Amino acid sequence: MVSSRGGDLFGALAAGRIIHERKLDVAVARTVFVGCDPGEWSCLAKDGAYAGVASDAKGDCDSACALMLAGGVRRLVGSWALLSLGLMRQNQLIKAYLDEMAINPDLFMALQRIPVEHQLEPDTMLKLGLTTGPQSVDELTGATICKLLPKPDNCRVTPSANAEAAVPPKL
Repeated sequence: MVSSRGGDLFGALAAGRIIHERKLDVAVARTVFVGCDPGEWSCLAKDGAYAGVASDAKGDCDSACALMLAGGVRRLVGSWALLSLGLMRQNQLIKAYLDEMAINPDLFMALQRIPVEHQLEPDTMLKLGLTTGPQSVDELTGATICKLLPKPDNCRVTPSANAEAAVPPKL
């Protein structure tokens, strides 16, 4: 899960290569924390951990972040997340990176034509090969992942409200 307003091109390329090498899936999203935001000075973790849910809402990936996203096996930008691209320098470096990530060359051509940072529409992201589908972050973090075989490492099943009643009494 990534969300960034852009930033360090070389850092994004390095992170994208790690993502690619480890065959990771990536979604543009943010964590919506339950209770308080850990960034607030008065927010203390309950029992040593913060609780939250991955959400497309307010997920934002701009410029260098979009290049990091290109490293993922599955690259998801849900309907509430935003992805923007703009003119970047280091053209040959970016072209070589996108080729290495096996991204459609049309994306590099589109980058050359964008004079200022521009938000991409979901169908454009898919057509240019920057995303692999319109699914949201729920595809990677939602409860339905626990139905996959084998179950992913991040599968967490919360007990139902009547779970205690269903457990046989101890003798």
